[in-house]
Amino acid sequence: MLDSGNALFRGSPGPKPADADLERARLVLSTMGALRTKVLAVGFRDLVAGPQFLSSEAKKAGVQLLSTNLELDGKPAFTRSAVIAQGGVKVAFLVASGAGPVPGSPGLEAAPALPALKAELAKLPARDVTVLIGTAGYSDAMALAEALSGAVDLVIQSGEFRGAAPPQRVKDLFLLASGQRGQSLATLELTLGRGFGPFSDLNEGARDQELLEHLDRQLTSIDERLKLAGDADAKQQLKALRQDMKVRRDEQARRVKLTVGARTLKLEWLLLGTDLADDPAIKAQVLKVEPTYSGVH
Repeated sequence: MLDSGNALFRGSPGPKPADADLERARLVLSTMGALRTKVLAVGFRDLVAGPQFLSSEAKKAGVQLLSTNLELDGKPAFTRSAVIAQGGVKVAFLVASGAGPVPGSPGLEAAPALPALKAELAKLPARDVTVLIGTAGYSDAMALAEALSGAVDLVIQSGEFRGAAPPQRVKDLFLLASGQRGQSLATLELTLGRGFGPFSDLNEGARDQELLEHLDRQLTSIDERLKLAGDADAKQQLKALRQDMKVRRDEQARRVKLTVGARTLKLEWLLLGTDLADDPAIKAQVLKVEPTYSGVH
């Protein structure tokens, strides 16, 4: 379980947060801890109350904070990366914020992301999967994905809501959107296959298989029409059509074959709507800091 950041406050750093906002942030963090969230990527909207507040409350909750390029007075403000081992698989996490000072936190600044990420990637031990979380929005995450294809396997983006979008292929990696304000939960299932090479999207693979089966049916239909055709011109046209269809079918078969034994991913979204029952104890806590949710959630 991980959180892609920008989770604790509604707005960006600026004016001193109200007590109610602080209580809300504490509740979000403590709930992350109860859910055994391994990593929280630090985004600017997690720093509204400053880095000391965030570090203290995350420690109480048992949640690890990560940022590869946030610096406090020229030194790493948080742990730069983490390699988490689970079930014999090692997954590395890095986090990038948009470059620039963090408002309201003197001395806290995000260094240029790409050089910081490359330096940290060079230090990481052997791992099976490398995940970059970008907390500065879609365009920044896309630029990093373009630059780090081949060095990173997956890029997860927060800081800008894009809905429950499917994975987006960027060269040899996939860019994944994140949800907004706990309105959805994404489950990403990875199969390591041969253990190397780019990932393939199983949902894309399913569509590729369906298209291959459709082309096979088309070829069978053309063969049946050829048997019945009596006119020479009609036969010639059907043979030309069959040749074109066979080329398409063989090309599609090669696409399907690429996913066999390959590393694959499958992303599924669970939208947390009113059809899912509330946990009474958690809802009671939520209503203390968000009374407007009563009768709505």
